[in-house]
Amino acid sequence: MMLRELQVLHADQAVAQLPEALVHAAADGRAFVIHTCQRLVVVSCGRESRDVLSPLLEAATEVHEGPRAYAFLLRLACGLESRLPGETEVLGQLKQCWVAFEASRSLLAQQLRPFMQSLFRDVKDVRSRFLSGLGSASYGSLVRRLLDAPGAPGPVLLIGAGQLAESVAPWLRGSELWIANRSEQRAQQLAGRLRQRNPDRPVRVIESGAEAELAAWRAARDVVVCVPGDAALDVARAQAWRAPRAQRGQLIHLGIDDSGDASDWAGAPAMLNLSALYALLRQHDELRRAQLARAERACTERSLLRALGHSDSEPHGWEDLVGIHSLVS
Repeated sequence: MMLRELQVLHADQAVAQLPEALVHAAADGRAFVIHTCQRLVVVSCGRESRDVLSPLLEAATEVHEGPRAYAFLLRLACGLESRLPGETEVLGQLKQCWVAFEASRSLLAQQLRPFMQSLFRDVKDVRSRFLSGLGSASYGSLVRRLLDAPGAPGPVLLIGAGQLAESVAPWLRGSELWIANRSEQRAQQLAGRLRQRNPDRPVRVIESGAEAELAAWRAARDVVVCVPGDAALDVARAQAWRAPRAQRGQLIHLGIDDSGDASDWAGAPAMLNLSALYALLRQHDELRRAQLARAERACTERSLLRALGHSDSEPHGWEDLVGIHSLVS
């Protein structure tokens, strides 16, 4: 497959449930789907494939082709498309999605394999050259800063057991970590991985069911939510958080921000959302912005080289780059 055949559809918003047709397309290997808590990306190849898949993603805000598609995937993997620029969790999410899709051994997986191998090499290069020393760029590190407060620590309740929750969990302090998730099995698996990493850290899994979760909301000092808003549960969760308690810490909801409908949480005490995390970024100095700008340029330049079809180390004249620049500009 030539790079010009690469297609990427991107929805820059949370999609709680994938369209059924897209689930089938991913299952039978017609689409490589990257589904995170903040975005949905569908990778395919060839115009015919895009024509089939694009109606399945009505929320798509961007469509990229050829070198532009590769440049987008590179920016995405480097964390430059994230609302937390330079964050590292998205690379792990992308790798997990690719490993699962590659195991399907579909025709599309075979076609994408060389591009994904090049992509991961390019990510390593761009991050080491332009994003090293950027400072703590993870949701976990920012959550810890927001939770740090004087006073005796109490239990921290983590809602969710997905990729975001797993990236945040090691950063959470407190006398005990409680994990509640719709699937108790997934919560137990996450707890097991956390215990392996830190055997001395007390980790408790809350039994499944709304009643047990709400009881944990009323007893925890801090709560960190790593799942999207839930219309069926959020009213009860907000009431449980407002209930009188011996120690009230901080509620951080990573599933909502100021742009969405957060009426269920109106007036909730000591609550911060995604917008509060992003506000921290505005405190960073010009050096961070300059590093991110250089990384952005490096992603574009690397996509140009990939479009030329040569190796990483082979030198290219400016005529080559100018000649192909129109493909991504």
